[in-house]
Amino acid sequence: MELNKIESLIEKYDKGNTSLSEEAQLRSYFSKKSIPHHLVTYKQLFFYFKSDTKHSAQRSLKVRYKIQNKFIRYVSVAAALLIFFMALMNIPSKKNISSLSDEELHAYNETIKALELISNKMKEGNVALSNLSIINSSFEMSNLNIKILSEFQNSTNSIFKIKNK
Repeated sequence: MELNKIESLIEKYDKGNTSLSEEAQLRSYFSKKSIPHHLVTYKQLFFYFKSDTKHSAQRSLKVRYKIQNKFIRYVSVAAALLIFFMALMNIPSKKNISSLSDEELHAYNETIKALELISNKMKEGNVALSNLSIINSSFEMSNLNIKILSEFQNSTNSIFKIKNK
């Protein structure tokens, strides 16, 4: 009866469904000297686990993490500086447009006009590109239709046994 229980526990162990107490039962069973021949491989397995727990490292291991710490420090300092400069860039200027001199106001207005002109030309170019996109999709559809007609011609030629010229 005990053998059947052990074999069912081994099946559960192979599937990874055993609890720690069931694995302890298996270890204690395989620590005996008399084991059926078909379970000898499991005895070696559980003996390895038992003997492996007795071993410990002979020397201490040194973990090198100084490079990672330095890297993290540099990255955190860079991030803090970036946040600081971004905050400075978002502080509104105390100079109001009304307090500008005539020359500065004229330069400001000319700059606004130039940027609006560039924006309008970019929008016109964008419209032209969208027209090209429509033409491109039409060419792709025509190529698809040509392929379909070619396949149709090949199939009709094979049905009617007409040789291609």
